[in-house]
Amino acid sequence: MKIALAQLNATIGDFRGNLQRIVAAYRDAAERGAELVLFPELMIPGYPPLDLLYRPEFVRDCERALDELIPRLDGPAAVVGTIRPNPDPRGRPLLNSAAVVDGGSLLGFHDKVLLPTYDVFDEDRYFEPGGEVRCFSIAGETVGVAICEDLWTTDETLAPRYRRDPVSELVSAGAERIVCPSASPYHVRKPAHRESIFAAQAQRHGVPIAVCNMIGGNTELVFDGGSLSIGPGGVFDRAPLFEETVVITEAARDREVSAVRVEPTEEERVDDLASALVLGLRDYFAKCGFRSAVIGLSGGIDSAVTAAVACEALGSEMVRGVAMPSRYSSQGSLDDAAELAEKLGISYSVLPIERLFSTYLETLSPIFGAAAHDVTEENLQARIRGALLMAVSNKYGDIVLSTGNKSELAVGYCTLYGDMCGGLCPLGDVSKSDVYAMAGLPRYRDQIPESTRTKPPSAELRPDQQDSDSLPPYDVLDSILESFVERHMSCSEIPGADPSVVREVVGLVERNEYKRRQAAPTLRVTTKAFGMGRRIPLARRFGESEGPFLKDDA
Repeated sequence: MKIALAQLNATIGDFRGNLQRIVAAYRDAAERGAELVLFPELMIPGYPPLDLLYRPEFVRDCERALDELIPRLDGPAAVVGTIRPNPDPRGRPLLNSAAVVDGGSLLGFHDKVLLPTYDVFDEDRYFEPGGEVRCFSIAGETVGVAICEDLWTTDETLAPRYRRDPVSELVSAGAERIVCPSASPYHVRKPAHRESIFAAQAQRHGVPIAVCNMIGGNTELVFDGGSLSIGPGGVFDRAPLFEETVVITEAARDREVSAVRVEPTEEERVDDLASALVLGLRDYFAKCGFRSAVIGLSGGIDSAVTAAVACEALGSEMVRGVAMPSRYSSQGSLDDAAELAEKLGISYSVLPIERLFSTYLETLSPIFGAAAHDVTEENLQARIRGALLMAVSNKYGDIVLSTGNKSELAVGYCTLYGDMCGGLCPLGDVSKSDVYAMAGLPRYRDQIPESTRTKPPSAELRPDQQDSDSLPPYDVLDSILESFVERHMSCSEIPGADPSVVREVVGLVERNEYKRRQAAPTLRVTTKAFGMGRRIPLARRFGESEGPFLKDDA
């Protein structure tokens, strides 16, 4: 059977646009001889629709869109992700479903059985789990349909993760092959992990599996595609990462296969990370109706990489750079910012903040008196810059891109209403170490000044300031943060660092949760991003505790 993997970019709630994409891809696939066209999970409404699912008009529009689509799919069979009302009055009112259409007629639905509720997923909030699995007769074969998580029943060792196993149920029901609409978001190393899961399923059950994964950015989530057709012996075909496309695949026993995707090299990992950020930023702007961006250029590595990513995503003509030097800004940093703007080809302005800073200090002097300068005065400079960038945004409609990275956000090395201002923080899930690695990629290396990539990082908010005055070296810091934030290790379990440094870093992470609640949205590229995938209460008394919970009275 020839199957088309229609790896498309859906916009949440854009029923007209999504249907146009579906019909165009379907016709292209039919002309190329496809016997079945497979689309991503929730392709009609977009994924994830979240609380839009509580709006009756959203559900009605989705039903109407499917009704309009079915007669347009009047050739080969198609499997299209959608939502539908739960016909059973018991349980949640909606089902995450896949409509199976053949020759312009609806054959039926498969409803998603396994509803993920971990990390960024919260499907059990909205959907009722599917009941019996469904097989369909298509082009003379018995085809079983599974939706995304329905395939993720085991890890690579085949250890069970759920009480139900939809793939086993489908094979027992006679399925000769499995097709899977999917919306599996990207994080670093996810493509290889995803393929290993599907390979294990194909080998375990001895059936070919075709997976069509979503592509594109939807708010924080980035979907990387990587759709594939895989059999017990290996991969028949795969679609590229980070690219909207339609791939025709045919699983045959006598076909040559390729090996399952292996772990990427370090440069490949970082390059994929950059591609995910570019896609996520481009779609965030396009789907939110934004056109242009403004970035505060400090001459440092974070603003340089943010600007380079923005130019690749939006085009240089859509990016504005603004330098805002204070009395502590070095000439070298100003030169680096100007050189970056010239190399990127973006508009560039310089707005000195010295007079504003002096006015702030004078205005506050009746309260501050003779108190020594400290972090308060440092934060004033950041907040002045944030106000200026927001003024440019208000005047011209440019969206401020915050330039903070995950390392700084984790430990609170950032200023509320200052450098944290913005409509999006592209690097908010990227460690400082990976920011430097991105700057060294061939796609950006010639655009970012050499001195920006090599000088010690500094906020330049006081004389001779360096980040290392306040933080451990970034390689040490990032290792601790990965262990604590992404792997959930306790202080005593975190290896390779001075225990006192570990405790200090973890304490900073714990104390600065309130800041991250007020940060701009970030693009998720790791297994545990700040934002929708990490939910920590602000009001709490829990951390690294020592000793008994109850003590005898003195």
